[in-house]
Amino acid sequence: MEKEKNKKNNSSTIERVELSNISITVFEHVNRYIFASNFVNNKIVLDAACGTGYGSNYLSNYATTVYGIDIDNDTIEKNKRIYNKNNLIFSCGSIYHLPYEDNMFDVIISFETIEHVDDGDKVLSEFKRVLKSDGILIISTPNKQISFDNKIINPFHKHEYFENEFQELLLGYFKNVIINYQSNYFTNIIFNQNFNYETEYFSTDIDNLKKGIIEKKDFCINKEYFIVIAYSNDCISDNIKNYICVGNEFLKHEFNNIAEKIQNNIYKSLNYKIGYFITYPIKFLLNLFRIKKYPDL
Repeated sequence: MEKEKNKKNNSSTIERVELSNISITVFEHVNRYIFASNFVNNKIVLDAACGTGYGSNYLSNYATTVYGIDIDNDTIEKNKRIYNKNNLIFSCGSIYHLPYEDNMFDVIISFETIEHVDDGDKVLSEFKRVLKSDGILIISTPNKQISFDNKIINPFHKHEYFENEFQELLLGYFKNVIINYQSNYFTNIIFNQNFNYETEYFSTDIDNLKKGIIEKKDFCINKEYFIVIAYSNDCISDNIKNYICVGNEFLKHEFNNIAEKIQNNIYKSLNYKIGYFITYPIKFLLNLFRIKKYPDL
């Protein structure tokens, strides 16, 4: 993703998604690109603020050509070495001044980028310039309502958007705006052998559950991110599929990471070191006794 450069603290790399660091953030980004892949078949695609390029590479499996652009030159050069494909072209540049001709792209992808710039209008104006008249923009950004309600301030976000605010901004450039929502949920699934994707969604009340009462309640959508499809023609149906990316491995990885961090913090604590120092002679004697008593163990 693209941000303004800073000599002391380059935020373009601080919030950059690296696949080597598996996390919930990676899980979210992967799902976005899988969602976007359904709109790029045989298309010329721009991945604006492509970051480390894994998404551009994935889209290139479906698109005619994918252009990935990012403000960080070192990242772009690395992308060129890792993803060397004829239909995948990486360039260094700013989304404020895209180095492409007018009406060049069928689809523009821009995930978690617009919140990192001061002037969203300028970015959308550039997207509109290089997008074909019948092209589509797929753009995501965090929901400001979430950070507002939870009093979260991200120092690298120049401007976050409330839902109505983001919709109005996009409608200034596109005739049609379809808003999708993305969030993470802890889920438990029951399905039969003839699973046909007809699913009932519900939740439970935690406070009542602690009291021994099971209460089924309506599933509440948590609008953590907006993923918006914006376009000016009428060729896209409003009936867009929902996507559930089942992340068992991601969740297991997250839990293991948390457990490892807690364990490391315990090992580094002064109390642990003192306790280890005091108990070491006892453990040594017990181990010595065990070896003498059970030499075959």
